[in-house]
Amino acid sequence: MIYVFYSNDPLAQDLGGGAEHFRGLFRALDESGLAYRLVAARLQHDRRHPAVDYVCEGSAFPRFWLASWRWFWRNRHRLRPGDVLHFHRTYAAWPALVLARGKARVVVTYHNVSGRVLAGRLGRLAAPLRALMLVFERQVARAADAILCVSERDRGELAARVARKPFEAALVIPAALDQRLFANPPPPPGPALAGRLLFLGRLSHQKNLPLAVATLEHLAAEGADVTLTIAGDGEDAASLDRLIARSPARRRIFRLGPVPHGEVPALLAAHGILLLTSRYEASPTVVKEALLARRPVVTTDVGDVRAWLEEGTSGFIRAAEPAALAEGVRAARLLLEAGRYRPGAALERLDERAIMGRVLDLYRRLAAA
Repeated sequence: MIYVFYSNDPLAQDLGGGAEHFRGLFRALDESGLAYRLVAARLQHDRRHPAVDYVCEGSAFPRFWLASWRWFWRNRHRLRPGDVLHFHRTYAAWPALVLARGKARVVVTYHNVSGRVLAGRLGRLAAPLRALMLVFERQVARAADAILCVSERDRGELAARVARKPFEAALVIPAALDQRLFANPPPPPGPALAGRLLFLGRLSHQKNLPLAVATLEHLAAEGADVTLTIAGDGEDAASLDRLIARSPARRRIFRLGPVPHGEVPALLAAHGILLLTSRYEASPTVVKEALLARRPVVTTDVGDVRAWLEEGTSGFIRAAEPAALAEGVRAARLLLEAGRYRPGAALERLDERAIMGRVLDLYRRLAAA
């Protein structure tokens, strides 16, 4: 039996790379013929599936973590040596290591470098807590039978920060996305859409929305005819609204709320350029979605964006400064106006079946070991 644990709902439409990766695993397992169960957090009440066990309401990780302890206590006697337990987040594995150690194979996926969110919320105060967390994280890394990272950059950083040997042996498998949504992509945008920028993602410290607003302000001060649509929701929504209200370019900024994942292709098609201003990422799904939608990307240098974008033909990677990102937007507009946008060879590597096939192969190897 394959068990996959993630604090999200595979039947919901939550945005974000981790949520879409969970849905991708669900699709792959459902078609694989493998026996499986997903241990998840409920985010909707309209749909059910016999292979999904909901252990809590909402995606807050502390709630899911506590519920996981209950799940393992109730199910610890069911686990067998051929079972595989796949955790998305290192700390999610602790209930298994305490209550079911040695009963099944353990896989841990890193969707980012641990501690970044904590540092974003607490600043320097996060340092002593992070040092304590590292003690437990190293134990999980050394006990896991396999570690997956979604980008080579994160794998290298985790090897340096957490534990060299486990991460040097880690597999790098990018986060997948639902290509079916982009089965009929629009053509690359022409001049009419070239000035319409889109930010799409969670409104959080990680995504650095003040930089997106500052980039638009820089362009507007130069006289550029540009707008910025911000689509998403999150803990920084209220502070973002206050920032927009004070902005000299506020009439050029349009705020949308949360967008169902199924509406992302239409949203991308209505804009010319995707703007990504994140402080950090692992393997941002929205960049791959923009490639599938034939939209150029202007982004900070985070995660694995260099693996997917070809400078000057499908995207522009710039320093995390308003002037640098504004220059990237100008270059992207010229690219579109000249009709020179090309998605590049990266599209060939975005096949969900191929990506998820590597994960399924790992499950089979561990189950047979």
